[in-house]
Amino acid sequence: MVTRLFVCCLNIQEGRSTRKICDLVNLSVPHLVRIFSDSVYNRSNLTLCGDRKQLVSVVDKISSYALDNIHINTVERNEDQTMHHHIGILDLIPIHPLLNCELDDAANVALDISKMLEDKGVPTLLFGSCHPQNKSLVEVRKRTSFYDRGQIKYTSDVTAGHDTLGISVVGNSEYVLSYNMVINSVDIEKINTIVPTIRNRKSGVQVMAYRNKFDGNNVVEIACNLTKCSSSTGCPEYVLEQTKEAVKSLGYDVIHSYSTNPTFAELKAFVNSYKS
Repeated sequence: MVTRLFVCCLNIQEGRSTRKICDLVNLSVPHLVRIFSDSVYNRSNLTLCGDRKQLVSVVDKISSYALDNIHINTVERNEDQTMHHHIGILDLIPIHPLLNCELDDAANVALDISKMLEDKGVPTLLFGSCHPQNKSLVEVRKRTSFYDRGQIKYTSDVTAGHDTLGISVVGNSEYVLSYNMVINSVDIEKINTIVPTIRNRKSGVQVMAYRNKFDGNNVVEIACNLTKCSSSTGCPEYVLEQTKEAVKSLGYDVIHSYSTNPTFAELKAFVNSYKS
């Protein structure tokens, strides 16, 4: 029987408590490919890999843990610009096809996870082909307060979230690599002038700049969603070189770069170990 493997890049609002992060890792093994935790934004990305039943099971365990240990009132957004935008503790749960499966198969996994969360009393918003109108993640988030600062608000579809977990956004899409570059500048207006030169829709390079901290210093980061990260002009290496040239023209440098989820090479290595 052919094994269908999927990737889930689960975003959870916990990136500061070492104990809780270790607990999340232990709950995710052996399906954890990589965890990325950001203490500044108090957010972690757990990249999970498995078949349909395995992914639903591990997300079930993580959500049960969050119910008991991570409450939305402890990470409520405020005017602190370093707090990551969110509308729930299990803020984003995207499912991506990886091996022997298609987008429609990933949609079935996402719908299973959505039902599991709804059964726990956690409202969910769907995106991708899970959504009745095939709405994108950005379109769904724009109907909430995700892109705003201040009190969390919901939509006409979901008027109230779970008391401790808020709401979750669940859906399916092709794999997206989240790639960030740190610039030794605090002038976000100036950095925004070069964003259009880095953005490349044809190559699947989506770009935005925002303020952050790095090694205790205020900086600007350029965040990229790479939807064609295995292509010659959509890969991290190419994007980094383009960005270095652009920021150099302004008198700045790229001082650090990183991805918050695995590259295709990391996923391939995990799949090979999974098979063995």
